[in-house]
Amino acid sequence: MNSIERVLAALNLEIPDRVPLHTVAVDGNLVDEVIGKNPKTAFDLITDLRTQYPEDWIDRINQIMGDLQITIFSRMMEAAHELGYDTCPAGYIPIKFESEKEMSDIFGRRYKIVNNNGNIFPDYYMGTIRNREDWEKAPKPDVKEICRTAKKFFRAVVRRNKNKILVMAADDFTSVFPPVWQGMGMANFAKALKKDPKLIEERFEMTTEIVIGLYQTYNKVGAKIFFEGADMAFKNGPLINPKYIYQYVLPAMKNVTEAVHEMGGKIIFHSDGDITSLLDFIVEAGFDAIHCLEPPYVDLKLVKKKVGDKLCLLGNIDTSHVLVRGTRKEVEDAVKRAIKILGPGGGFILSPSNSHPAMSLERIKWMIEDTKKYGEYPLNL
Repeated sequence: MNSIERVLAALNLEIPDRVPLHTVAVDGNLVDEVIGKNPKTAFDLITDLRTQYPEDWIDRINQIMGDLQITIFSRMMEAAHELGYDTCPAGYIPIKFESEKEMSDIFGRRYKIVNNNGNIFPDYYMGTIRNREDWEKAPKPDVKEICRTAKKFFRAVVRRNKNKILVMAADDFTSVFPPVWQGMGMANFAKALKKDPKLIEERFEMTTEIVIGLYQTYNKVGAKIFFEGADMAFKNGPLINPKYIYQYVLPAMKNVTEAVHEMGGKIIFHSDGDITSLLDFIVEAGFDAIHCLEPPYVDLKLVKKKVGDKLCLLGNIDTSHVLVRGTRKEVEDAVKRAIKILGPGGGFILSPSNSHPAMSLERIKWMIEDTKKYGEYPLNL
């Protein structure tokens, strides 16, 4: 099997030739290690533009954000393929520079610009839509224009990596749930849940419209697998009261999964943290798979028993210790344990639980090597 066939078999809850390998991303510093550093970094470009065009450098760099993202994600796919992954997501991010230190997006979020070895990392730190007055004053996104840029972006990334790696369509920054609360900040979001539910409904309507529009756009240029960056839990359970998840998030997610299935696609639910109490929600919402089964918060045996016949399971190699500073044996043991519990009968894709710059390239290579060694079907662990 090739990478595409292998991943599709797992998503169909079938047995592939071996356990497929997935990653949510390869951070820029690791990409540079794998395929080499660009002669000019993103920060070099900013410096050049500021020097040449001190009055309007921000406008100029925002005009080429789509092209910059094509380069960034294409290099990430190349690195993922070189490492031996079968699949990795890519998705256009409607984000812009506000200054040399800060970025913003269409949902009201603000990000501090972190320099990751010359690579730009937007680090969310606050929301600006505090209440209805802010919401009504905020400019509404031009969904058609966003989709036009996203179409060019996704087509280019796929073409540059054609027949090498399965490029999933991701909405990590433009997903249904996180932009709603992050664009407000959790305190303002929680207040509105009780005092202005209409505001919450309107914001979910906006994110759902954008997600479906982006997914339909990606589908037109070949996307079949979609990765929903839901992030609805932390280590102690759901971020908000489950009654609000069922009231607001469930209808939105159903609209998204139904749109994907109408296109003949598959859709993966992603969330960090302990999602154990959300398993029924994920199934009811219509997802085909779940990522990341984050250790140590998620009981793999429980998940396999409860939803292993309904959902493809992706995960769950630890990125807080094992893939940062774990020993060779710790990496091997984590891979073997995940395959032993989640691999029988197929429907499993091994993956780091997340991605961040502190992950060790050497340990990622160990994980991939061990998956190919122990993940061949029929399993013998």
